[in-house]
Amino acid sequence: MNIKEMTRQECVALLKTQRIGRLACVRDQKPYVVPVHFAFGENSIFSFSLPGRKVDWMRANPHVCLQVDDVGGVDGWRSVVVEGLFEELSKAPDPDGCMTGVERMIAPVDSDRRLAWSLLAKHGNWWEPGALKPGDTLALSGSHLFYRIRIEAMSGRQASW
Repeated sequence: MNIKEMTRQECVALLKTQRIGRLACVRDQKPYVVPVHFAFGENSIFSFSLPGRKVDWMRANPHVCLQVDDVGGVDGWRSVVVEGLFEELSKAPDPDGCMTGVERMIAPVDSDRRLAWSLLAKHGNWWEPGALKPGDTLALSGSHLFYRIRIEAMSGRQASW
């Protein structure tokens, strides 16, 4: 097996083709890792979530890490690790109170949120993992949020035979 470092261009190519990664955050010196659906664009990772442990921890400590891999064949594997800063994107205003729960949840507001929406919406059912909790149906509470991870560092390795 031959293992080599990936170039930045190779890392970006992997991030553009994958949809699920493992997000790591830390609070009170305790790590927490959770799978997330994501989209890559403009040197950032974009995702969508309900409030909960992951969001609470990222709000308390915005330094996060995302690991993404492709291990789907006997020819080898590729893995990218992204280090960055969590940033919550603004929510949709509803001054007249006439938006439905889904509209309020996903309506783009500013250019960053529109970008997140457009990148994530390229793939079917992108919102389901972020809008569901175990045993629940779609939650329409309006508490959903889009967020970005501004990439500060990125590295990758790949193995081949």
